[in-house]
Amino acid sequence: MNPGAVETRSDAFEAYLARQEARGFRVETRSGLQAVIVRRHPLHFALRWVAEDRAKERLVVSVDQHGEVVALRAQPVRW
Repeated sequence: MNPGAVETRSDAFEAYLARQEARGFRVETRSGLQAVIVRRHPLHFALRWVAEDRAKERLVVSVDQHGEVVALRAQPVRW
């Protein structure tokens, strides 16, 4: 893979994360081209008792070799 392709992937990934942060998401964990981002529902404290699966939105975000960003729903954190 050429250095320009890696840079393009990284730039696409950074731009996507910046847009999601503007929408209220925060980065929970991150590696070079993959991250888990989380956004709390405005009624998080009430929902976590009655509808825990809707209290937080967690997404696994990755970027492929063509610079396409993919976000999939992540499993809830299990302690």
